This record gives sequence, structure tokens and C-alpha cells, in this order.
Amino acid sequence: MKRIGIMGGTFDPIHYGHLEMANAAWEQGDLDQVWFMPSKIPPHKLEKHITGEMLRTEMIKRAISEREAFVYSDFELKRQGITYTSDTLELLCRQQPEVQWCFILGADSFFQLEHWHEPEKIMKLCTVFAVARDGVSQRQMEQQKQHLEERYRARIKVLSMPQIDISSSEIRDRIQKGQSIREMVPDAVRLFIEEKQLYRRHR
Repeated sequence: MKRIGIMGGTFDPIHYGHLEMANAAWEQGDLDQVWFMPSKIPPHKLEKHITGEMLRTEMIKRAISEREAFVYSDFELKRQGITYTSDTLELLCRQQPEVQWCFILGADSFFQLEHWHEPEKIMKLCTVFAVARDGVSQRQMEQQKQHLEERYRARIKVLSMPQIDISSSEIRDRIQKGQSIREMVPDAVRLFIEEKQLYRRHR
């Protein structure tokens, strides 16, 4: 059975932290592919300005172009309205029932998962890959894993990765201040941001 991991998010912009998470999932989770699936209208970011779909798409494609196992997916962008993870997984399982789907989360999202839309459906339809980061200890991750497994009969794998303190909001802030982002994003992404003069205006 083919195993595919899903990296969701706005990717505004994509950065080395995203790529390291995907690599940790691919290596430690024995995945065939990792799909980078940008969100259309994330429920938790309804009030925020998000860079256009075509621009975010191009940055993702440039960032993953040298990794054959990393695949861009416009699955959520093609849908209308708010895109809930539970609905996305339900549609994917219906369309490709032969695939074992894995959903990749950072520690912050892992601890918020119970408060997402239909969390029980999410944990029924996929294996959750939780990446320890943001200063969260391995013990805390294992405790949350045990809690979700007991309450939802979830399938969860806790992954480890090097500590990388990068966020998209920090990158946008640095660009506004005229500071370098060279160590935060691949060169192809940085050059595209400079070419299109992205994130220059106050958001």
C-alpha cells in the first residue's frame, strides 16, 4: 500500500522549517511521497491577509523542485469555501482508497488537534505524524500521543527533527525591515520573493 504524507498550511512563504518537517516524516515514517498542499481559506486565518494562490504555489514548486518524493498538490485550492482538514481527508480517502494517508503536524498544531473541526474524523482517516519542535519536550509529545490514542483510538507517530526556529511571520517581518532571509528559505524562493517584491507592505 502506498503511503503519502500531507503537509498542509498557507506556506506564506514556505521555508526550511517546512522542508525539514517533510523530510523527517519521509525518512522516519517510511513514506513514498510527501504532498505539499497549500490551504485556500484556513479556518483559523479568516481575518488575515494571505498572499495569492499562484504566488504561494510558485514558491512551493521552487522549494521542492529538487526532491522527487516531494509533490505539490492543489487539492485544497481547487475547492470552494473554507477548507477543513477532516473534509479534505474524507475526499482523499474516497478518491484513493488504496493509499494510506498520513497527516504531518508540528507540535503546536498537535496540541490543538482536538479543537479542530471534526477531530475524531481526522484521526479515523489518517495516521497523525507529530513533529517535536517549538521547544516542546519528547515527554510532552508522548503524553499527548497517549491521550489522543486512548480517547480517539488514533494512530500517531511522534517524529523528531533538528530545532529550527523559523516562522513565515518572522520572514515577512524581516523583509519589511529590509533584513536578510538567506538562511531561512531556499535561494530559489528568496529570489522569487525579491523578484515579485512580496511582503514589502505592512500586513
